[in-house]
Amino acid sequence: MALAQEGDPVAVTLVRDAGRRLGEVLAGAVNLLNPEVIVLGGDLSEAYDHLVAGVREIVFQQCTALATRQLRVVPSALWDEAGVRGCAAMVIEEILSPEAVNKLLAG
Repeated sequence: MALAQEGDPVAVTLVRDAGRRLGEVLAGAVNLLNPEVIVLGGDLSEAYDHLVAGVREIVFQQCTALATRQLRVVPSALWDEAGVRGCAAMVIEEILSPEAVNKLLAG
């Protein structure tokens, strides 16, 4: 990611290709679900400009104009913390679920 951020041509090409592949997957979801926003996160998002260029190229090429009219592709505000926060949310939901609380109260 550091090389892509610095403008290394090989790294930029690889990240854009990854964005294109991601765009191929997202295009089906965009056509089906018509979302207003796609949030990109994870390690590749560190080279966001190059990644999003590939994603947008394919999504806007393969999707209907109606599905992409309002579509925004944005970086995650959580960056590296997204996975940790997601895991924490899952644990909290499990521990504080009605079933888990009832079991603790009953026991």
